[in-house]
Amino acid sequence: MASQDRLLHAMRLYARAMAIVDPVRVRAWSEAELTTTQLRLLMLVREDPGQTLGGLAAYLRVTPPSASGLVDRLVRQGYLRREDDAQDRRLVRHQLTERGLATVTDLERDGRALLEAVFERLDADAVEDLIRGLELLTAAAEGMQQAGATAK
Repeated sequence: MASQDRLLHAMRLYARAMAIVDPVRVRAWSEAELTTTQLRLLMLVREDPGQTLGGLAAYLRVTPPSASGLVDRLVRQGYLRREDDAQDRRLVRHQLTERGLATVTDLERDGRALLEAVFERLDADAVEDLIRGLELLTAAAEGMQQAGATAK
């Protein structure tokens, strides 16, 4: 394990980078009147259309009533629609509307453009170092998540 000083330095660097990148993304989400959780929900539905309320709640790690409130707001805002399941009328499936798909696509495109502009300032060796570091960080975070050690 790295020394406490190095870990603290890594955390500060991460926080500085996020302090630059996150306000740009958060401003775009705010203009779309979306919270981070709502955006995560929309991205899940885009990647896996037809999610049930239970599936959405499990993904977000919230109770079904909490997920229902999020879905209700997204339906009212015109980002999401509910559809009856053709095989099981007890189930309701969730789909992105045209507005929802366009919004998620636009936000993702704009976020990618921002990161590309940052990454273009790095040489090939620095990009490889960054990839390795992010792979390690992601693996450690996923290990904590699987162990149930992350906060909601």
